[in-house]
Amino acid sequence: MSSPSESRRWILCADDYAIDAGATEGIADLLARGRLTATSVLVDAPRWPAAAASLPPAERADIGLHLNLTQTFPGCRHDTWFLRELILRSAVGAVPRRAVRDAIEMQLDAFENGLSRRPDYIDGHQHVHQFAGVRQELLAALQRRYPDEPPWLRSTRPPPGIRDRKARFIASLGDAPLRRLAAAGKLRMSTGLVGVYDFAPAAESYWRNLARWIAAGADGNVLMCHPSRAAESGDPIAAARVMEYAILAGDRFAQLLQDAGIRCVRGKDCL
Repeated sequence: MSSPSESRRWILCADDYAIDAGATEGIADLLARGRLTATSVLVDAPRWPAAAASLPPAERADIGLHLNLTQTFPGCRHDTWFLRELILRSAVGAVPRRAVRDAIEMQLDAFENGLSRRPDYIDGHQHVHQFAGVRQELLAALQRRYPDEPPWLRSTRPPPGIRDRKARFIASLGDAPLRRLAAAGKLRMSTGLVGVYDFAPAAESYWRNLARWIAAGADGNVLMCHPSRAAESGDPIAAARVMEYAILAGDRFAQLLQDAGIRCVRGKDCL
């Protein structure tokens, strides 16, 4: 466990930018306040690319692609699968590689068209970027499109002190082989991931989780969050999103990080 005197650099990353109005506005606000240092964008959501205009300049925060293979948005032009189906296909080597390749290329194109630059990093909606059959196509696309400066990749590996079964299950879906593949291709990865919980909208429980994550997380860690200013109908984690936004925007959260010696930085400053 790190002591408060030990400075650690963390990437504070909000997922699901552009998924709906509340999340888009909430994440943009937290970025403007300096409470976040990264956000992962859903480029096949209808609010993209208009939502690109609300993102900060490139030097202020990392903007990454939130690779989506499991949520079908209106007008989506690539194949998607239910999460359970994609996990099972990955486990038995039956991921439709050509369809995945097309989805990756479409989303990288949409990101570049929206921001006129490459993504700073890549992660996955529901962590699909690490799945067998997906990770190989993703790394091939990144090395082909960005050979001189490929984006970094987000690890799903929890720190050793985190025993949460959900966090460990997520990592078991492909973090270790993704890490080996990235190392062979000389792509950078974050050291670990915290922020996994059951999405129960209970503030004090979330504060306890934050204390555990801060105690366990190492330098180069990503704190994943899903904040939103307003609950959207039909979103199963809407209440948790609003709770997260209120906590991240508050002074207590900033003080907690400061007391723990955590500096919030971009990926290029710690990986």
